[in-house]
Amino acid sequence: METASLGKRILIFVANTILSLGCGFAAATPFLVVLHWHPALYVIYSLAFSGITCFILEFLVLLISKGYTIGSAIVGVKFVSPDAKKISAKQMTIRAICESVYMFAIFDLGYFIKNKTERGIIDRLCDSFAIDIFR
Repeated sequence: METASLGKRILIFVANTILSLGCGFAAATPFLVVLHWHPALYVIYSLAFSGITCFILEFLVLLISKGYTIGSAIVGVKFVSPDAKKISAKQMTIRAICESVYMFAIFDLGYFIKNKTERGIIDRLCDSFAIDIFR
């Protein structure tokens, strides 16, 4: 069981962020067009929709795929519990909440880059490991 590299963890973060931001801005676009919202209000609601979308997508995909998010499936990384089994629903919920709060996810990414560690803050909170399935 080899943990995922820093480069793969960064790719996971970027893929998940782009996907959730895209979904959030797409979900808020009808409100901009129909209700003629001010662009600043559109951005605020889009970020709120993105956070909600990110939580729902992360949790459902983790639940259905038993340890993969969309970004981690692209780069070949699986999230497992310390005994190398699938993660529990509690661990999935904690991971989805932490990753849907963008500032916390950015802080976690900064922690990875600064400390060059194998486990980030989110991994420590939900007691999981990101393992590379292609190695």
